[in-house]
Order: sequence, then C-alpha cells, then structure tokens
Amino acid sequence: MSAWSEWQPSHIPTKTVLLTITGDPASLISVITSAVGQAQVETNWYPLLQLSQSIRGAQASLTILYAELVLATATDQSVQLLATQAIFNATLNLKSLELEKNPYSYYLNRPGNIFFLIVFGLIFAFNTLMIIKSRYWWYNVTFFAGYALEVIGFVGRIISFNDVENHNAYLTQFVGLTIAPAFIMAGFYFLFAQSVVLHGRQYSVLKPLWYSYLFITTDILSLVVQAGGGAAASIAYNNHEDTKPGTNTILAGICFQLLAMTVFVGFWFEFLNRIFFKDCDKIDDDSNPYKKRSVKNFFKLLLATPSARKHTRNVLDRFYNPKFQHIRSRPLFDWFPLAITVSVLAVYVRCIYRVIELAQGWRGYLITHEVFLMTLEALMMSIAGLIFIPFHPYFVFGKVNIVKLASIKKRLDVDDKDDTSSSESNQLSTQVNDEK
Repeated sequence: MSAWSEWQPSHIPTKTVLLTITGDPASLISVITSAVGQAQVETNWYPLLQLSQSIRGAQASLTILYAELVLATATDQSVQLLATQAIFNATLNLKSLELEKNPYSYYLNRPGNIFFLIVFGLIFAFNTLMIIKSRYWWYNVTFFAGYALEVIGFVGRIISFNDVENHNAYLTQFVGLTIAPAFIMAGFYFLFAQSVVLHGRQYSVLKPLWYSYLFITTDILSLVVQAGGGAAASIAYNNHEDTKPGTNTILAGICFQLLAMTVFVGFWFEFLNRIFFKDCDKIDDDSNPYKKRSVKNFFKLLLATPSARKHTRNVLDRFYNPKFQHIRSRPLFDWFPLAITVSVLAVYVRCIYRVIELAQGWRGYLITHEVFLMTLEALMMSIAGLIFIPFHPYFVFGKVNIVKLASIKKRLDVDDKDDTSSSESNQLSTQVNDEK
C-alpha cells in the first residue's frame, strides 16, 4: 500500500468521482517500462515531458486497478480506507494530468460558448447584409471584418469541445478574439469624424479625418506588433519552446492599442463636452438649467433625457452646422452619442482585461478562468455589436451617406468665401436634397 501515497494532490476539490479503470495491468506496466527506457536516452525536454506524463498516467491507472482489487477482498477497515484514499489521489492525479494537457487549463462551458457564437453570428450576418444594403463603406467593412474574426474565434472554441488538445483550434480562437477589436474600433474612428462634421468642426480638438488617420495608424501598428507576437508565440507553442517572447510582443501591441484608445476616449469626451457646453454663454435664458456646465447636466445630455432632448433641439441645435439639421432631427440621432460612448467603453474595458490577462501569463488567473473571457471579452464585444444594429448609420443618418470621406476631405460641410468652396457647397446641397 505504500506505493499508493507517492503522488499527493496539491489541491483538494469539494467533490470528485472515484474512477473505475478497465484495462490490462500488464499493458500498463509495459507502457511504464517502455517510457522509462526511452527517457534514459531522450535529451529534448518536450519528449521527456510526454514520456513522464505517460508514466504518470499509467502509474495512476495501476494504482486504481490494484486498489479496487483490495477493496473487493479486504475486510480490515483500515486497509479499505487506505485503498479508498489511494483511488481518490490517483483520480485527482489523472484529472490534474488531463488539465496539464489542456491549453485552456479549464473545461470549456458549452452553453456559454455556443450562445456567444450565435450572438456574434447574428451581428456578423447583420453587418454582411448592410454591406449589400447600405453605402457606409468604411464603417461596414470594419465591422464586417471585426465580427467575422469574433465568429472565427468562437468557432475555434467550439472545435475544442471534442478535441481540447487541438493546438490549431486554440490558436485560432486566441488570434481571432485578440485582433478583432482593432477593426471594430476603426469603424468608431470614422463615426467620430462624421459626428464632428454633423455638429460642426469648431467643437473638435482635431480636424475630422485626423481621428481616422491617427488612430487607424496606431491600430495598424498595434496589429502588426500583435501579429508578429502571435506568429512567434504560435511557432514556439507548436515547437514546444518558450512562448514568453511572443507573448510579451503581443502584450506590447495590446498596451499600445490601449494607450491609443485612452487618448481617443479623451478626445471623444472633450468633443461631447464642447457640443453640450461650448455655446452656454450664448444662451439668453438664464433660467435654463442646462446653461450651467456640470457633471449632472453632462450625463443628462448624454443620456438624452426628455428635458435634455428638448434643450438640444430647441436651443443647442441652432449653433450646430445648419447643413445637417435634417440629419440631427432624425429620431435616433439624439441617442447616437450615447451609443458610441457605451460601445467604445465596452471595447475599452475589454482591452484593459486583455492587458492584465497577458501580463499574468498563459497560466495566470484570468486566462485560466473562463468566466472572465465570457464577461470581460465576449460580453463587452457583444454589447458593442448589438448596440450598432439599431444605431447603424443607415438608420441614424439616413439611407444616403452624405458625409463621405471625399466630402470631408473637400470640406463640403463648411462655407468658405472662395468660388471653389461655394461650388462644392452646392454639391453638398444637392446631396442633402436627394436625401430629403
């Protein structure tokens, strides 16, 4: 019985199942003998690890077989207790060995992963339809690509249900879910530029397209760094080498992305602050509660409460760009800043989670507990995508995309005194009439 106590569990679960192993002890002994012989001449660490795992599994199985024979014949209670303890420890040993071979370090939650695959599939299907139906090309392409990657990521996780040791499926889900937000954020950058034009360039810190140029550039650099790190980590993982250099590169790319997002969020909130309060001094009615700049008023305007909507439409709107009053009067436009804010913050939370997760390493607490991926990754990206089903620009701005990239470049949204600008303004007026 002394051999049964060679392996002791480092963690005792609240419950387990005592396994019944069916097999030939002679075959298990043969596995151990063969593995020990190969280990004596093997020099590479990974084959040695595999051999040690084979020995460990066979020994645990033998322990259970022998202990079950003892339980079937023994009458002494102390012997029965020792045999039961040996089976218990060997069961935990086999379970621990199984998790060591599992790259996720947990058993995937089937209902949760299937649920989010369906959610991302619906979001992807909607954006695929809008590519055909609408002409908001830049936004459509970025959301299409981003949520295609989310779907691919969860398909990889579904494949892992039946083959958890499938390295390709594991890497597919990791890479897909890691880089998807960069594409989705690119859509928000252009929506920011359009929002600046629709309200007026005077409310923005930067020129409208600079948001796209600046932050898409940072996204591309971030993707290049993450892709390089992902490739390095993937090669190292498949070759059973140290993945830390590749992981650190991915972490650097996501940190850079998070830094860029932080700056973007700062610009966005400053833009909101300006469209809400920049013209306060021009309001004649001193009894108007929104004449005062305050956190309370900011959130009421952002949430588009009834009194805030009335203030925006009856007071603030006359200070905005008059060319686009017909767009700002559309039913969903009042809540559009809120939609962008919630979606961007959801992606921001997800990026913070990813930075902390990778900083902890591949066996850190966050990456080895699926609940964090479900809540701080999948749920956040679902929120961002679902919000922009009803708030797709097609529904908010109208069927015709008036504020196109070319029109922003040509400054068709502003009145200049030169003849060229007047001619371009007439082009914009024609577009507006077509939309009406």
